[in-house]
Amino acid sequence: MLVIGGLLVLGYILWSVRGALLPFAIGGLIAYLLAPLVNRFERVVPFNGRLSDGTVRTIAILEVYLLFGGVLTILAFTIVPIMVDQTNQLIDDLPVYWEDARQEVDYWNRRYEDEVPPDLKQEIEANLDEVTNYLSQAGTRLASATIGTFQRFISLIAGLILLPLWLFYVLKDQRKGMAYFYRLWPEELREDVYQIIRIIDRILSSYLRGQLFLGLVVGVVTGVGMWAIGVQQPLALGIVAGIFEMVPILGPWISFIVAALVVLATDPDKIILVAILSLGIQQLENTFLVPRIQGNAVNMNPAVIMMLLVVGAAMWGFIGIVIIVPLAAIARDVFTYIYLRLEHPEVEDESELSPAGPISHQDD
Repeated sequence: MLVIGGLLVLGYILWSVRGALLPFAIGGLIAYLLAPLVNRFERVVPFNGRLSDGTVRTIAILEVYLLFGGVLTILAFTIVPIMVDQTNQLIDDLPVYWEDARQEVDYWNRRYEDEVPPDLKQEIEANLDEVTNYLSQAGTRLASATIGTFQRFISLIAGLILLPLWLFYVLKDQRKGMAYFYRLWPEELREDVYQIIRIIDRILSSYLRGQLFLGLVVGVVTGVGMWAIGVQQPLALGIVAGIFEMVPILGPWISFIVAALVVLATDPDKIILVAILSLGIQQLENTFLVPRIQGNAVNMNPAVIMMLLVVGAAMWGFIGIVIIVPLAAIARDVFTYIYLRLEHPEVEDESELSPAGPISHQDD
């Protein structure tokens, strides 16, 4: 009970200062993704048997740093300048795009006023008022969140400066930290805690890898497709599509709205092609990628996912939309493990109790 009480107090303190800890949350996610790679590099370090474990671990981390530093350097001299130019151009041109798109909408609005029957027009406008009120409220909440984010900007920058050094020590002491964490629990509970950590690791690692892969594929296909049909800033639109792909269900629609805004402002005749492209990418994603990637990660029905997205948005806003699906999958499998563990106390291996089957997890 003392351990649980201490964890609750620590959780409350961390939640109270969550704004300042955002860079370290990002660093924790990066460390989680890099840890398996560091573990693999550690096994192939030269003269492994003649060096201490700490030295081998340090060399492996530095090798990973050099690898990613080299990749980032290559990107910085090739793709990144084009990406930055197009993204900056997209941001700079958004007000112009908005005005041009508004004029295009005004044109269609005049046609609507002239050609749509009054009865149908009244019904459409009644529904449109509800949508407008909802968007207005959402915009107000977004503006308030933006002000709060700006106020935390300085602490965010300070944390990001310290991030590489902090990340190094987290990776270096990964095993010691996990061993210390397990020792905090009573001995009779340690095996169960270890199995629950395995469940969390399995779901979270699969989900993150799947989302990153989906974002990469959708971003590349969108960028190439936009370039092929002659849309302006195709690389920037590909980046937008890849980023919003991290948002389940709603992400593709958000990226399509951004692309449609650009096309309506620059070349309205291509809006049908952009719509067809977006629909084709969604079909490719939903038919071949999502069932295989997300299905293996969370094993959840799309109807349940959509309901969870609404709950996550109501509870935590945009962050809730991003994290609610893996959290729900983790809660489901942890509950299943605990229930089956109570039913079969003689069985301790999570892979035998969990319906998800054997585990593939990174080294502890």
